[in-house]
Amino acid sequence: MHQTAVSASGVGGVGVRGLVDVGTASVLGVVEASAVDAAGVDGSEAEDDGAVAEVRWETCKVRRGVSATDYIPCLDNIRAIKALRSRRHMEHRERHCPAPPPRCLVRMPAGYRLPVPWPRSRDMIWYNNVPHPKLVEYKKDQNWVTKSGDYLVFPGGGTQFKDGVARYIQFVEQIMPTIQWGTHTRTVLDVGCGVASFGGYLLDRNVITMSLAPKDEHEAQIQFALERGIPAFLGVIGTQKLPFPDNAFDVVHCARCRVHWTVVKSEDINGIGVVIYQKPTSNSCYLERKTDEPHLCSKKDGSRFPWYAPLDSCILPSAVSSSDETSNSPLLWPERLIRYASLPDDSATIEKFDADTKYWKQVISEVYYNDFPVNWSSVRNVMDMNAGYGGFAAALVDKALWVMNVVPIGQSDTLPVIFSRGLIGVYHDWCESFNTYPRTYDVLHMSDLLGSLTKRCDILEVAAEVDRILRPGRWLVLKDTMYMMKKMRPILRSLHYETVIVKRQFLVATKSFWRPR
Repeated sequence: MHQTAVSASGVGGVGVRGLVDVGTASVLGVVEASAVDAAGVDGSEAEDDGAVAEVRWETCKVRRGVSATDYIPCLDNIRAIKALRSRRHMEHRERHCPAPPPRCLVRMPAGYRLPVPWPRSRDMIWYNNVPHPKLVEYKKDQNWVTKSGDYLVFPGGGTQFKDGVARYIQFVEQIMPTIQWGTHTRTVLDVGCGVASFGGYLLDRNVITMSLAPKDEHEAQIQFALERGIPAFLGVIGTQKLPFPDNAFDVVHCARCRVHWTVVKSEDINGIGVVIYQKPTSNSCYLERKTDEPHLCSKKDGSRFPWYAPLDSCILPSAVSSSDETSNSPLLWPERLIRYASLPDDSATIEKFDADTKYWKQVISEVYYNDFPVNWSSVRNVMDMNAGYGGFAAALVDKALWVMNVVPIGQSDTLPVIFSRGLIGVYHDWCESFNTYPRTYDVLHMSDLLGSLTKRCDILEVAAEVDRILRPGRWLVLKDTMYMMKKMRPILRSLHYETVIVKRQFLVATKSFWRPR
């Protein structure tokens, strides 16, 4: 079972001392008062922070069998995993979060440097950033990844891709022309993705893929994918639902993911079998079955919300009735990005959608690109920690980057709208650790989230998780009230981040390469 820590302690302008045992680490937090200068980049003087947090951070002390540089609290909670009564293999790979969340910092690998820029990173990354040679040896005959000097090189091969990924993608479209990569098909879930070359090459077709694999099924495969600049997420189909809404993806892809298919629709010249199943657009075929097994889901089957929810034993009905054979497929890309065809017939919701889209388009163009100390040309991936309707990601769609949209637990459930727009995202509770490796995002964007979040968990825990996810030399953008920025800014300075307040609305912080000794 998971647990969420609730803390009444606060940080900012007060003295706090406490030793917290989190199982895998302990940290002594000390907050001392002193004056700071809070000048904004637009030349105006922001309000004085009033106090600077001098936190004596420590590096995470992990248990045997867990890499000190790759620590993922909710997936490396060895104590909780050993206490599980079940012997089901997949359950041990699901989330088991420590409580309270850690307040420690993850070490960096020796020789770590800024990642290879996109698009070169799709084909090669620095070995020292992800120094895991076992996958190279284990998959040496399958052309997944090789080591060449200071680099790990990804030739675009794999068990399923004898002639390369690009040829395989073309072959799939040949046998199923209606898949129409990049127009009819925009979002893909790649289950058991390996090093995510399938998703990496689909980007050439204007398709965005959520590459999914469990931690350590093959060593660091998701970490390789994220270092390459390819969208990826740690997860497993075990006993719980994945943190996505119903009817989210246009295509689900599974290459040798241990599902024993009994039908082969077509084979390529190398004898690789491909079978494609198309989900019906109505319930008629289910209703015509002689045996109602598995049954169609109903309200008695419980909530559809997937956060820590058990897998269904029923079939989700189609959104249209059995008498209506009209397809409920989404609009074609890129029209679907700006249309609200999937929104409920609610003028207030449509008004919020339009306002969100308009606001982010304007503020990113006028402020983010011009006034922030962010080198946007070096940004490959962004996490929007409170995504709303996805307007922030939509405003960045013309940049050579991708956005992981996160809809926090307890906020309005807007993730179905985000997917209908042709964007990707997940549900998450920011009082827990996110399912990603350390040092995997160039920009973390937190908009109007801290106020509600710090009612349930401590701001130090949030800062530690931000630091874990963010790459050194990259940026946190906090859009919030001056009060919340004054609480977060001293903590970021204690982490040796460079900080600046822009237009009294935004705090931009640059992560350094500093780690506690």
